[in-house]
Amino acid sequence: MPISVRSPEDLGELVGKPGETLAETLRRTLLDMIVFGYFERGTRLYPEKLAEHFNVSLTPVREALMRLAAEGFIEVIQRRGYHIRDPDAKQVLDLWQVRLAIELMAGELMIDRLKAGALADAAIDELEAIHQRLSVEPHAISHKDRHEQNASFHHRIVEFSGNDLLLSTYRGIQMQVLHAWIQRGIETWRARHASEAVEHSAIIKALRDRNPSDYAKAVRAHLGRSLKDALADLKARNVIEELAQSRS
Repeated sequence: MPISVRSPEDLGELVGKPGETLAETLRRTLLDMIVFGYFERGTRLYPEKLAEHFNVSLTPVREALMRLAAEGFIEVIQRRGYHIRDPDAKQVLDLWQVRLAIELMAGELMIDRLKAGALADAAIDELEAIHQRLSVEPHAISHKDRHEQNASFHHRIVEFSGNDLLLSTYRGIQMQVLHAWIQRGIETWRARHASEAVEHSAIIKALRDRNPSDYAKAVRAHLGRSLKDALADLKARNVIEELAQSRS
């Protein structure tokens, strides 16, 4: 049975990163395919077919699939194998709550490092540069590009905290990936593009001012609005997909 995807040319290609294991490269490639809609809803993933497509052995494929299952992107059904799953409201809420805690702590630590001189203002300039790349007209940026730049903005704040455990935890929750996954196939994010730019500006200003109170206020407002919209997007996407299935 062939791999079920929207079109053959959309299948991911394995492109490893320095120091990355084959299993991690496979995980990252498959995750990209899941998030950006290359697999149909509920698709069964066959390890043998994936190994054949990527020209690799079964062991790293199975390892990648088990990691994706542990992260919640696929599910393992007894005697039915691996299947693409959809995010649910509980998963969204849980992850946003963890994200808020991490980003609040990361910003406070970043400000402490800036005040102590352990971190230069060049770090804030880097955030500003990412913000500028995001601050374009909504029609001038693709969903994938917007997702990658937005993910980079938040990820760098956690990196600038200087806390390796905090960073490792943040990477593990795959928050930005989940956001892109929820928005797959819908265009509501474009209407929020301008408001997100204003919110990012408030975060940057608080960091420049070394003001933890303003930073916390800006992050809570940004992520609170983001959670509300994510839940609305999830509901809208489910309705759209259910209608499509009923008509097929």
